[in-house]
Amino acid sequence: TGHTHTVAAVATLMLPDGPPVAVTGSEDATVQVWDLDSGTAIGEPLTGHTGWVFAVAALVLPDGRPVAVTGGWDDTVRVWDLNSSTTIDETLTRHTHGVAAVATLMLPDSRPVAVTGSWNDTAGVWDLNSGTAIGEPLTGHTGWVFAVATLVLPDGRPVAVTGGQDATVRVWDLNS
Repeated sequence: TGHTHTVAAVATLMLPDGPPVAVTGSEDATVQVWDLDSGTAIGEPLTGHTGWVFAVAALVLPDGRPVAVTGGWDDTVRVWDLNSSTTIDETLTRHTHGVAAVATLMLPDSRPVAVTGSWNDTAGVWDLNSGTAIGEPLTGHTGWVFAVATLVLPDGRPVAVTGGQDATVRVWDLNS
């Protein structure tokens, strides 16, 4: 079991009541969860994307559910409940081109968010509790957004850092 084409993305997570896992995304439009202790796939591949899965991030929600957030060539972001192997809420759509990067973060107020980067030159911020976009897209790049990272700074401010085809790195204050 596993993927049938190129693996384009990987994230890792400690399951609250289980083994450490890797979550992978592939050209075959699937997402696979792997038990890192045994090196084997957990269950069948997760399906729903209709093109390459380029981006994967993972975290544990405040209610204890482990989730993976994936982005793909099909212009969508999906949130997967890793306990049930199903998507949570509806597919998140905002980007008009493929989603190349995703990162997750628990905000200081315990609200989980995902930040995505896209070929439409923007980044998006998503509330993982409600499955909705937060604010307007983050604009400023003049080319594809290929990389996203997130962090809570020592002063408590949550930020996203994006890198793009335009050879720039931008820092976004997620409080504003």
